[in-house]
Amino acid sequence: MKKGIYLMIGAFFIVGLLGCASIGTKGGPSPKVTVITPTVKLSKKATITIKGAGFKPGQEVAILFTAIDGVQSDIDYTLKPKPVADKTGAWLTTWSCGRFVSKKLIKEGTYTLMITDVDYNQIAKAKVTFVK
Repeated sequence: MKKGIYLMIGAFFIVGLLGCASIGTKGGPSPKVTVITPTVKLSKKATITIKGAGFKPGQEVAILFTAIDGVQSDIDYTLKPKPVADKTGAWLTTWSCGRFVSKKLIKEGTYTLMITDVDYNQIAKAKVTFVK
């Protein structure tokens, strides 16, 4: 009788450990973002190509630009095409950042692009450097 109870307790313990070990696993690689043009010459015609992989098919993403002073801007309206993952989980977009340069929102230096879901939950980050 005691042996049976110990076996049941052991079985519950093992099942509990296995169940807890699987909590929070996504089952796939984390999304990756690459800035294809990581160094850009400061110009009113400047563009930056950005690509992502490992996203859910059909997933829409937003890209936030963080200036050196820490101010964030959603640059969605300057992206062509809008970044939406295809059936393989990949997307490609071009940021026309010349207006930011002409308004002096971008100066020489390195900036962070934060890739988020549509609710602005961070998925990935990428860096881009502007040079004279």
